[in-house]
Amino acid sequence: MGAYELMSYTIHSTTVYSDGMTVTEPWMNNDKAIAICPKCQKAFWQEDARIETEERIGDNLPFAGDTYDLPFALSETFREELIQFYVDLLKDGFANTTDRKIYLRLRIWWGINDFVRYREPIWKLFPQFTSLRRAKILLASRRNSRLVFAEFKTLFRENLEKLIAIFKPEHEGEQIMLAEMYRELGEMGKAHEALKGVEIKNCRRITKAIAGNKKRVVKL
Repeated sequence: MGAYELMSYTIHSTTVYSDGMTVTEPWMNNDKAIAICPKCQKAFWQEDARIETEERIGDNLPFAGDTYDLPFALSETFREELIQFYVDLLKDGFANTTDRKIYLRLRIWWGINDFVRYREPIWKLFPQFTSLRRAKILLASRRNSRLVFAEFKTLFRENLEKLIAIFKPEHEGEQIMLAEMYRELGEMGKAHEALKGVEIKNCRRITKAIAGNKKRVVKL
């Protein structure tokens, strides 16, 4: 599925979050580092499947799928299962370099944050309460997302701690990301320390969140 996308694709808007996640409107999956074999459904790194002398035409392997082609892709618990998929890849030694371990741990972090990433303040939902039934559905969905996020609390902390241990910032953007990891762990002192040398204008929202002792991911 992922390999076949319209070449003329118009992005109307892009939203960036404090954890580094970028969401486009309309949505487009640009995350192609991991591919899925259409025959055996096993994961592999795209770069490992290329031959050095092979002429590159585009970035994708012609018949490879992506994570949205996995057997559980249509499941109601897709997000939870995708997180577990990345956890299992780490356990199986799929990531054989530090960069690849970082890649997987970032996806676990982002995946767990997705349960609270799109939660709007209650007052913003009021216009959608067109009926009592509609209001109950929206509030139940909002509450369920918060509960699922709480279920991942242990994994969330463990994953971020292991990510911090191997994440070595090389530029300002990565310094900000490291600060965000500490902030979401509730370690505000370390978060503030990680921002030393970063221009205030580039980290204003995160600095404000640190000052307010807020731990949830925020929209930038």
